[in-house]
Amino acid sequence: MEGFYFYWCSWACWIFATFLMKKTKARTMLAAAVLISIMLSIYHITIGVFSITLSFLFALVIAYYFITKKSGWKLVYMLLSMMMVSFVYAACHLLILIDPVWMLIDKTWMVAIMLTFVCLMLHHHFQERLLCIIAGSCQGEMMYAFVIKTYSFPYAIGSLAFLDELSLSCVCLALWSALENISVYADMVHKQMKRNKPL
Repeated sequence: MEGFYFYWCSWACWIFATFLMKKTKARTMLAAAVLISIMLSIYHITIGVFSITLSFLFALVIAYYFITKKSGWKLVYMLLSMMMVSFVYAACHLLILIDPVWMLIDKTWMVAIMLTFVCLMLHHHFQERLLCIIAGSCQGEMMYAFVIKTYSFPYAIGSLAFLDELSLSCVCLALWSALENISVYADMVHKQMKRNKPL
């Protein structure tokens, strides 16, 4: 069922932000952004020949807002990495459309894993990975929609299927970052124990 992963991940994220995170401005903004995304997911607007969900536009605008705060080579690298993610996203969907036989796992999981792997290779910090995967996926969705439209196939940009893939990608990034932080914390504890070990 389309939308299952999106709604499940979104509510899990909202619960985590509301009840488990420290009371900061970032926590309030995250919880509000998740709720707004859920509410906007059922609404569409038509721009030209394309039907676009408001959740898609909201995610794209938020990602671009934070990306524009970067400058110099950091901005250039972010733009290049976003384009790489966009091409990977569009290429995966075109391959699935042309030859679905080669898929070994569910399409949603396959795309999410591919995007997560690319972002992990391109960036080292969670915030940059998150911005890259959101903006890159949105751009890739638009690229794919333009290609599909040339063949007169009906396609809604930012559908629940897209939101499923994006949500799973973000969750995979969060879990990987948590594992990285756990390993760093464990290493710090180990060194502290060795330092305090009596002679």
